[in-house]
Order: sequence, then C-alpha cells, then structure tokens
Amino acid sequence: MRADPSESGKVEVAPEFAERLARGEITLADLIGMSKERQYEIAKVGYQLMNSGKLDEARAIYRGLVAADPFDSVFHCHLGAIQLRLGEIEAAIKEFTSALQLNSKNVEALAGRGEANLNRGQLAEAISDLRAAVELDPRGERPATLRARALLLALREAAQRAPQTRADEAQK
Repeated sequence: MRADPSESGKVEVAPEFAERLARGEITLADLIGMSKERQYEIAKVGYQLMNSGKLDEARAIYRGLVAADPFDSVFHCHLGAIQLRLGEIEAAIKEFTSALQLNSKNVEALAGRGEANLNRGQLAEAISDLRAAVELDPRGERPATLRARALLLALREAAQRAPQTRADEAQK
C-alpha cells in the first residue's frame, strides 16, 4: 500500500492487501493504518454526539467505524442504539445482533435488542434478551441493565393488570 498526498489523498493498494481485505483477514482500518486507539477517539466523539441528541451526525460516525472495523462489537452496538433512537427498529436489531455475534456478553446490545424487539411487539424475544442482560449484570452496574430491569418490571406489571382489565371490561 502506498499513500500519495500529492494526488488528493489517493491510496494505492497492492492486490495482496485487497485480497486479504476481501477475505476478512484485515479490516479497512488495518489497511489504512488507523489504530484502535484512534478508532476509539473517533467513537468518543460519536458517543458525545449521540448523547447530545445529534443522532444523524453520530450515526454517520458509527457507520464509518463499522465500515473501518466490522469486528468491533461496541461500534455495532452504538450504531444500533442510535438507530433505535431514530426509530429504525429493524436496522437497530441487525446491529445489536451483529454486536452479539462478536461478543455474546455485550449487555448493552442485549438490552438494546430487547428494547427494539419490544418496540416491534416481539415479546418472547424481548423478554429473553432483557433477562439475559440482567443475568450478566445482576448488580445493575450498567445503565443498560437498569433499563432492562425497568422494562421487565413494566412488562410484569402489565401482564398482572391484563386479567383484571379484561374482567372489568367483561362486566360492562
């Protein structure tokens, strides 16, 4: 690989590097020499944008990070969280699932996918993911676990109220 800054930043890639990239042996970040440290510096900016409500900008950053390193569970998870906030439920589920394929103990991805499944009415899947998140963090040290617990409690309360509501309606 050879970068030539005199030609508008064009990068020449040797065929063997392109083949390794195509086989998934290296990432785009590896190819261009972007360190993991630099990737996480960029992710920090994306996270700040997400938390300040600048979701489109944050989504653009995380899409780039996922393209640069598709093997990072955190990047997929954060992209999923942004998509969930934007109402892109199916896309969010896809990203949370990708995050979990890379790290099955990613509590944030489990809680996020549980919430996304709840939004699309898939209760069994939602409960399964939310319970798994709580089991991985039983002391509730992560905000995602606290959300998962709150959702599970709300679901339990709704389920307990449902028979009474039906009985009340039948009496009318």
